[in-house]
Amino acid sequence: MNYDLVAIDIDGTLVTRSHTIAEPVFEAIQRIKQTGKKIVLCTGRPFPGAKPYMEELGLTNEGDYMITYHGALVQRTDTLENVIHHELDYKDLLEWHALANDLNSNFHSVRNDGVYTDLRDLDQFALVEPYVNMIPLRIRDVDELDQTMSYSKFIMADEFDVIQNLEDNIPIEMRQKYTVVRSMPNTIEVLNKDASKGQSLRELADHLEIPRERVMAIGDSGNDIDMVEYAGLGVAMGNAIPEVKNVADVVTDTVDEFGVATAINRYFFGEM
Repeated sequence: MNYDLVAIDIDGTLVTRSHTIAEPVFEAIQRIKQTGKKIVLCTGRPFPGAKPYMEELGLTNEGDYMITYHGALVQRTDTLENVIHHELDYKDLLEWHALANDLNSNFHSVRNDGVYTDLRDLDQFALVEPYVNMIPLRIRDVDELDQTMSYSKFIMADEFDVIQNLEDNIPIEMRQKYTVVRSMPNTIEVLNKDASKGQSLRELADHLEIPRERVMAIGDSGNDIDMVEYAGLGVAMGNAIPEVKNVADVVTDTVDEFGVATAINRYFFGEM
């Protein structure tokens, strides 16, 4: 047992396409909990969208943490205190809102209390983020927003051709100022330049005085690459994209084959 912290991605790693945690995975995580070591869920979801899994696993006690919004926010899960927040502000919102408008794309800004948009004619793309993550949709004109509010991410979700055109026309200087993630074929997400799962996992481990070599991380998609690369033991799911497998130390089974349980039992507990 050489690891003090196990970081686990949610979608495609912890949960299947049916958004459920398989029993072998649940049991493996409970085994780690019994040792007193830390389990940190790391996700691109907003905190409210990740909260049900945290509660199901019993990760709501003193000393428990969660990394959300692709690494933009790290919170204690018992008090909801922000430990690390790589935030976006009103000036950032104006810059991206203007670009989205110019290129005829939807635009949403996201924080724990809601998804903010100025759209009145809502379509399927505007409703995905609030529906999937059980977070309120708040319709506000840009000039109605409190200019002191901060945001964890911006989302532009639309038809594929619209998002492709947007991606092709993001100015170089904006790409240099922010982290831009093509999280799905019809979605672009924008974060603070310092926000990533790997960076926030590094900062949390430093905060907890846990050395890198005692961190294990499991993931499958593009936003997991630097997290898996950072960890002392980086684990790629069997269903991971090639870029994750290329930086991982080991590859486990797929999510449908309970790959998280396999990785925990084999590499955390040393059971072959």
